[in-house]
Amino acid sequence: MNDDYIRLVISDIHMGSFHSKESNLKKLLSSTDFDEIILAGDIIDFIKIPRFTEHTADLFQLIANMNQQKKRIIYIVGNHDIAFNKFVGKTIAGIEFVEEYEFEYAGRKYRIEHGDKYETGIIHWRFTMNVISIFHDVLERIFKWNLAAWYVRQQQKKRKLRRIWDIMKWNKGADVFIMGHTHIPEVVIWVDESEKIKTYANIGDWVEHSTYILIKDNQLRLKTFKEDDG
Repeated sequence: MNDDYIRLVISDIHMGSFHSKESNLKKLLSSTDFDEIILAGDIIDFIKIPRFTEHTADLFQLIANMNQQKKRIIYIVGNHDIAFNKFVGKTIAGIEFVEEYEFEYAGRKYRIEHGDKYETGIIHWRFTMNVISIFHDVLERIFKWNLAAWYVRQQQKKRKLRRIWDIMKWNKGADVFIMGHTHIPEVVIWVDESEKIKTYANIGDWVEHSTYILIKDNQLRLKTFKEDDG
């Protein structure tokens, strides 16, 4: 792959949910150059009651345009869009559906997943999570609360750096591991016992942060979209 090949990675748009920043994402996709887009899960919030807007239609049109421009589209299925699981291993309308995505770039092995498999407990109880998510959606729309952002802050308080080390141990074969799911945008870099540089990156979300990753010029960059960028 050429060094000037650009990958854009986004995750956790939760399209159709009340606080999804779809208009910001539309501006990003319209103003950013890339050769490949990796949608790292929870793109459409099926487990709530998604309510699509004109921005949603515009986003679908932008994706259709990517097909016409021969841009590669990778869709990693997350826990909120698990309905797409039946498409894993298939290419539909130019979109390649996968559970995880790996590639080599600048001499390093990259692995991208959604990240929900590293959670335990209620998150894997599909019916219960559907009920909770629908109730969550109703509260957000009535009271304008951003409950997803509140949950992330609670998780940050409890979170320990050790969790990242555990995730990287499960992904020893990767030099760079990228995930979404937790909505906590961050990059951690260290040198392991073999003197190899390891990188953990969380893409963040489009509910509170409007963050994304660009992989270009032999580097990984975690960036935040700002209104004046578009």
